[in-house]
Amino acid sequence: MNNLNRITLLGNVGSEPKTRSSPAGKQATWLSLATNKRYKDEAGEWKTRPVWHQVAVYGDSASYAAKIKPGALVFVEGEMTYREYEREIDTAAGPVTIQWPVAEIVAFSISAINSDRRDKGGAAA
Repeated sequence: MNNLNRITLLGNVGSEPKTRSSPAGKQATWLSLATNKRYKDEAGEWKTRPVWHQVAVYGDSASYAAKIKPGALVFVEGEMTYREYEREIDTAAGPVTIQWPVAEIVAFSISAINSDRRDKGGAAA
């Protein structure tokens, strides 16, 4: 049986995208994306709360994603990934290095729906 790891999101960018380049010149951009979760509270009233997602965009699409403004509505397709990196934290006994887990969506494509970043075609793939 084949497996499938595919995420599709439509939401708003939360803050300025952050971009880095590797020594080899490859570009990567990270952005936060908010989707809305609707639910009924204990009194039966409908409520909405944001659900935040971390999105990583690599390659040619990274430069496109870097220009998307906070608040813009974007459509993202990608896959869920998990990784860890070493992070130093301060404790009462002194600094300690720990493995810090990160869950993020690696985008296959990202398209701004309503922003100042509407190029012809409006999408990066």
